[in-house]
Amino acid sequence: MARRPRILMMVVTLLIVAAACSSGNGGGGSTGPGGTGTGQQGGTFKFPLSADPTKLIPQNDYEAAGAQVFNAIFTRLMTYDADTNAPVPAQAKSVTSDDQMVWTIEIQPGWTFHNGEPVTAQSYVDAWNWGALGSNGAILNFFFEKIQGYDELNPAKGDATTTELSGLKVVNDTTFTVTLTAPFSQFPIELGFDAFDPLPKAFFDDPDAYNEKPIGDGPYMLTEWKHDENIVLERYPDYQGTPGYADRIELPIYSSTDASWADFQAGNLDISSVGSSNLVDAQQNYSDSLTEQPSSLFLYLGLPLYDPRFQNKELRQALSLAVDRQAVMNAVLVAETPADAFTAPVVPGYQAGSCTYCTYDPALAKQKLADAGGWQGTMTINLYSNDATLEQAMEAIGNQWKQNLGIDFELNVMNYNSYYDTTINHKFTGPWWDGWVMDYPSLEDYLRPIYGSTGGYNGSGYKNPAFDSLLTQGDEADSIDASIAKYQQAADIVAEDMPVIPWGFLPSRYVHQPTVTNVHQAGPLNNLELADIQVVQ
Repeated sequence: MARRPRILMMVVTLLIVAAACSSGNGGGGSTGPGGTGTGQQGGTFKFPLSADPTKLIPQNDYEAAGAQVFNAIFTRLMTYDADTNAPVPAQAKSVTSDDQMVWTIEIQPGWTFHNGEPVTAQSYVDAWNWGALGSNGAILNFFFEKIQGYDELNPAKGDATTTELSGLKVVNDTTFTVTLTAPFSQFPIELGFDAFDPLPKAFFDDPDAYNEKPIGDGPYMLTEWKHDENIVLERYPDYQGTPGYADRIELPIYSSTDASWADFQAGNLDISSVGSSNLVDAQQNYSDSLTEQPSSLFLYLGLPLYDPRFQNKELRQALSLAVDRQAVMNAVLVAETPADAFTAPVVPGYQAGSCTYCTYDPALAKQKLADAGGWQGTMTINLYSNDATLEQAMEAIGNQWKQNLGIDFELNVMNYNSYYDTTINHKFTGPWWDGWVMDYPSLEDYLRPIYGSTGGYNGSGYKNPAFDSLLTQGDEADSIDASIAKYQQAADIVAEDMPVIPWGFLPSRYVHQPTVTNVHQAGPLNNLELADIQVVQ
């Protein structure tokens, strides 16, 4: 199943991206920067969602708004250390393996869903089986493909012969085992993602009803969802982890970032994310509360290697070398930092400066273009929507290609659905604006989906057996730490082949009113840690 990145819509339009990735630990006030687990409880605060969630079933949602809600109503099996981004148990008590293939997961006893039902090993196994069964149509189905029995639940033709993954076994109420089809050293990291949340029995009785009022196991329970208007969360009194501070959280839903920013300025919202379009305003008028944290967002220009004109790597290198990223960002995209690698700096194993062709060198670019045999015709640059800022940036890139390489260009503005379909179905005839945020903090999650031969978001059509082999070696490493060197070697191959042009990194920024404090995102992930926010009373 193709992976549809949650960040795509927000990246290509340059809207607020601070809440556009995987949910955090949902574990209350002790894990994030400044989250001490102590302080005054009570009160209500408002933070805007950028859209109405498509679904609120964790195995069936892959976009920003839903992920932000899951951050508060679920607690992951694993969370991530605030300093190292290494996985640490949250709802899990332990996740262990002797061979990186057969994993034993023990969960904390005594936890309950918001309806009082105990959270057990069976709660996880049932949820994963439902997500893995192809006929259920879960958008995150592919996250279970590494577990034994997945193919039987997702036959190429015909109906599934079973509804249960053979690789899942319940040992007792607090323990279950997971057998993978091959060793995967990143499995504990992956368990911090929404797809692996548990589900209560009430879900299986009526999934549609559950979607309208999901029952989680996190510090907050959802008490109201008025579509396209508002979501209300209230603190769960029987939560077994560190409780959230606020009694009530309101998440009003906006269709426009300009509208939500205006409401923040008017005092109708307590917190706001800060995007490119309102950064200067935030710096000038809210400097006392403006916070910035690194995000996992990696922006890039995709290249259609399936088009014969782009198959020469010297051409792709030339296009990257011919663009002064910093100059474009200074003039147009004020909220970005030029990319110097194929992964964001927040991920363990990031290698600063590893993209040698990301520097601005017009002379070398001309030489590379000549070595590639030149370019004939007009270069089509593809982008989404009619966002004026993005169009200015893409036009600036095209002008630098024209100035430094003599390549004429044209802009092709597309709507969102056709843009995504064109990416996945390999129908672009020129570079396109794109981006990625990690589902979990691993180099592997930046590499396999975008560049792997069977990668779910390999829009360029890139294939390199040596790269795939190094990914496998990283998967089979004895530990997470041991895997990093292999994944870095794989990234080095991509840096030479340049199947995409790395563009930039974008931090997460927030501003808040004096009504709240302790505002920060959930570790390396791009959601606000709602449980840590304190209302000033």
